[in-house]
Amino acid sequence: MYLRWLPVTIGVTLCAGCGDMDFDWFGKRDKVPAEERPKPERRSDPLFVDSVGLYTLYSGAEPLRIRGFGLVVGLGQNGSNDCPTTVREHLLEFMRKNYTPVGPGAHKRDFSAQRLFDSADSAAVQVQGVIPAGAPRGTIIDLQVESIPGTSTESIEGGLLLPCELRIYDVSASGEGLIEGRTVARAGGPIFTNPFTGSSERGGQRDQRRGFVLGGGRTIEDRTVQLQLLEPSYPLARRIERRLNERFGQSPKAAEAMSPGSLQLRTPPQFAQDPGAFLRLVPYVYLEDRAGASERRLQTLIERALDPALRESDLDAESTRLEQLTGAWEAFGASAIPELQPYYTSDVEVVRYYAARSGLRLGDASAVLLLAQFAKDASSAFARPAIRELGACKFPYAGEQLVPLLERGPTDLRVAAYQAMVKQRHPAVRSKVYPSVLDRQQVNLIVDEIDVGGSPFVFYSRRGVPRIALFGRRMPMLLPVFYSHPEDVVTVRAMEATGAVTLFARGRTSGRLSDAIEIAPTAHALVRAMADLPLRDGRGRLRGLGLPYSQIVQVLAELCNGEDPAIRAELVQEESILDVLPPTEMPDRPVGDEPAFEWPRETGDSASAATSSEK
Repeated sequence: MYLRWLPVTIGVTLCAGCGDMDFDWFGKRDKVPAEERPKPERRSDPLFVDSVGLYTLYSGAEPLRIRGFGLVVGLGQNGSNDCPTTVREHLLEFMRKNYTPVGPGAHKRDFSAQRLFDSADSAAVQVQGVIPAGAPRGTIIDLQVESIPGTSTESIEGGLLLPCELRIYDVSASGEGLIEGRTVARAGGPIFTNPFTGSSERGGQRDQRRGFVLGGGRTIEDRTVQLQLLEPSYPLARRIERRLNERFGQSPKAAEAMSPGSLQLRTPPQFAQDPGAFLRLVPYVYLEDRAGASERRLQTLIERALDPALRESDLDAESTRLEQLTGAWEAFGASAIPELQPYYTSDVEVVRYYAARSGLRLGDASAVLLLAQFAKDASSAFARPAIRELGACKFPYAGEQLVPLLERGPTDLRVAAYQAMVKQRHPAVRSKVYPSVLDRQQVNLIVDEIDVGGSPFVFYSRRGVPRIALFGRRMPMLLPVFYSHPEDVVTVRAMEATGAVTLFARGRTSGRLSDAIEIAPTAHALVRAMADLPLRDGRGRLRGLGLPYSQIVQVLAELCNGEDPAIRAELVQEESILDVLPPTEMPDRPVGDEPAFEWPRETGDSASAATSSEK
């Protein structure tokens, strides 16, 4: 939450029964004076003296959970046409308006939303996502997709979510209220289901009725945040507006005074990828702007980091304190860089790291090499945070500093370096995009090949964009090998100890086997063949199988981490922000024509950061 910088005390008076009231026999009641709500206390920390945070608190700074309904296609015989009447009618109307082909011709006359909906190849689903506070228009979000409770859909694995709308919703609504709400995002894309069976630390319980669309949602409006004044004052609101726009941008305005008691904040373009960073800085912006005053205050704040009386023996406690101080440093903008630079070489490691980090965030190129030193020290607690900062900075050569980390050190740091270099678009990561068989405008997955030494491993993502990364110059498959998917979807085999590997797939709708594809016995060749579209090359040979992302991961899991691995490389999973969205309880199919349909109550805080990569 972003409210930690300013605690708020709210008093609430509850009247239960008649204990606090006196009644007479004529129905009259003595009036009880209402208890006055105490005003929120101002922050007493000297860090906030004359700052925005001293006079304000946030409103609407919580992540926003959204929901919608859509249709998944490409399920073979695993779908169903049963659905609550309200949702069914809503989806049919949406499909008639949005899916009908444009222009004359048989393709338009043959289209039927009813027939598409009623096919066993499709299923109605509920779609959920979380929009972070301050997210600007066009923000990409991950989505959770579930079969509607009570329906007979068997699996949504390998399906494609057709375009749909996501709304702000009332969790207690029923009937027509299920589809009401303001549309704030649009969604669609290939579905990724948990590829592992049973219970394991890699994936948990496999549920084919539940999946995710990685990066499948896009917001269609800015999500603004309100800044409430503790004591309404239009001059103060205008003063705060002026200072915030001076610091974060005048065009478009970052802040706008809406009334004597509130301002509206809009995330500036430079913070579009991390709106939370903008919201963290706002409370630390100081209102005093006289000549020399900012420099003196900044120097005081920097010196405070070195005050022996405030030093902490516990690194976590010390880091927490410096996180606050660096928020104040960065709130000054680029003018703080000359004051921070002397502390880049501090004898105190934690001060050295935070000073360099703030300098890099403010645009100081000289801080790149300093953070690279932290990134290359696997024993440092700041190695992984430094890698993330280098990946997020605006200096392209920051990625070059991370190249050595790709082939040495702990696996988690190698993955962090790879992810940072993807953001920097470094040529050491060779990428190829493979479209979905069901919709070639959608990305099925991206395969990244990292040609480095060190122990080989395979990494797959579960956030943002579906990616498989192959770490290693050569990952041979040990022959002979035989793998058959539990549902007979794909088979990989090489009966001889030498020679080519053969693989083929069974069509979900047709049930027919594809032509066999022969590949070199390497993990790289296997992934390419499974991911490529089922088209033919110039010699008439089948190029690929076009398998869904989750099935490719499932094959790799068995060949890498199975009892008798054919690929001597570990399969490494990225933890997902979508793990915080609990599955909806799936009741038994009810008797009767209309399925039972009851939405669960909201549980927990749905706005958690990804557990494997801090933003």
